[in-house]
Amino acid sequence: MDINLIQYLKDFLSKNDLDGLIINSTNEFLVEYNLLELNSRYYVTDFTGSTGDVLFTKDKIYLFVDTRYHEQADNQVDSSLIDVVKMPLSQSFSEALTEKIPSYFKLGMISSKTSKKMYDTLSKKLQQKNSNIKLIKTDPVIEFKKDLIKQVNYEIFQVNINIAGVSPDEKFNTIKQYAGDKFNILVTSLEDIAYLTNLRSYSFAYSAVFPAKAIINENGVKIYSDINLPEIGEYFKVYPMSEFETDLKNIINSDLFIDEKQLTIQDYLLINKNNNILQSHLNLFKTVKNDNELTHMKSCFERSDKALKVVYDMINSDTIYSEYDYYEALVKSMKENGALSLSFKPIVAAGSNTSIIHYSTPSKEKFVQDGDFLLVDYGGYYEGGLATDTTRTFIKGNPSPEQKTAYTAVLKAFLNAYFEKYNKKSSYFAIDKIARETIEKSVRPEYKFVHSTGHGVGISVHEIPPRVSSGDISKTKILENTVFSIEPGVYKEGWGGIRLENTVYASKDEDKTVLYSFSRFPFEIKLVDLSSMNDYEKYYYMKWQANTCLI
Repeated sequence: MDINLIQYLKDFLSKNDLDGLIINSTNEFLVEYNLLELNSRYYVTDFTGSTGDVLFTKDKIYLFVDTRYHEQADNQVDSSLIDVVKMPLSQSFSEALTEKIPSYFKLGMISSKTSKKMYDTLSKKLQQKNSNIKLIKTDPVIEFKKDLIKQVNYEIFQVNINIAGVSPDEKFNTIKQYAGDKFNILVTSLEDIAYLTNLRSYSFAYSAVFPAKAIINENGVKIYSDINLPEIGEYFKVYPMSEFETDLKNIINSDLFIDEKQLTIQDYLLINKNNNILQSHLNLFKTVKNDNELTHMKSCFERSDKALKVVYDMINSDTIYSEYDYYEALVKSMKENGALSLSFKPIVAAGSNTSIIHYSTPSKEKFVQDGDFLLVDYGGYYEGGLATDTTRTFIKGNPSPEQKTAYTAVLKAFLNAYFEKYNKKSSYFAIDKIARETIEKSVRPEYKFVHSTGHGVGISVHEIPPRVSSGDISKTKILENTVFSIEPGVYKEGWGGIRLENTVYASKDEDKTVLYSFSRFPFEIKLVDLSSMNDYEKYYYMKWQANTCLI
């Protein structure tokens, strides 16, 4: 932690008549995976997780983290200076933040790093406490650290039409059919822009996108970016980012579609109030994959499975390797098997570190000894700019009965959720429910399943929609050709954790919805207790193992 920065922020509060300031982990495009050198929260806390924001006050620093990061935050931050607020699975950031804010509090928020949805939610909650929000245009942390920040040079490539399946012009015409004769759609999600244009870049951290915004109307698509972009299509024109603000302000008396979760409050305030503001559902277009995209993803996961074999061989050898050795070997193997970039930093955790759900720093000093779990969560990007995401938990040597019981519980949760024959009305919520109930019946309460069962996978490794969780967001019908993960897990701090993840796609079979996995990597035979499985679960397990990539 930079003490000079902390004093600078305290002075900033005084100069701006603020009691506190939200310090974000994201950038002005609200990305999930931000470069650490652009991550304001990191500078203040030293916490490296991909999400988690800070409330900075004159007296205290609060770091808010969800269940995936509870243990990691404890390990990385100075508890004498920072209070880690551990949000349970059912609590949102806005709810947790409101609990920490007293009455008559003046809260500063960076307008370019706060979504319209978050701003509205917090405004309503704080009004009940006679508190209010003051919007700040410039991030003081980035201003203080600006000399450390280097410009990213983006290399852009166009996805082959045989992979994309649909050209940008065809995508525009489809959108036009849905939107009507006269409309405007504001697009600030980088994944949506990458989808629309069939353009990708691997120049930014763990992503396939590039900085841009767009406005779509009945005549075509205006792309605003300061990156040198290739020709996109007949209906696409590229303009410098400096023209975006003027063009947005000039939309008047129109149906204007926006996505409040992806639109910053700064951009929202540019919109003329005479427009009819409607919720955009443009993100659903990229959620449903076409046949070409699914075929390409099958190829990607086949290569991804081959990359993981190096870990399988290493842990079953007589040599003792460190976490870092496994990490380095895996990354090398991914590149050798065709990965052009990583879709997130691989998690390679051993022993008790496996209970840290998003363990981020594989150690050269932590060796995988006999009886240790090794949890590997990894993903990559290939020619089409679509992510892969797979997790396996291995064992070095022979497992204990406790390890077998916990592993088998997670395995049964996956098998039951995956092989269930869902009907046409089944929701993603139903998938989570099956996995969660299986674990609750199979292990003692101290083994915690504290994250959602899955998430969408596409241009982003965490694509929304869909979401496979116990929340209302998941109570939507499973759509054909949607791609998402099923990743149940259990974790016990100080002991370890197990997670088994496969990315799947949904298909229709008469009146049923059937799930198909892209990955065919086997489960760890030594950790499976067949005696705790019913006949259906044994059949599911044998069916999976008989069709693995190692056969």
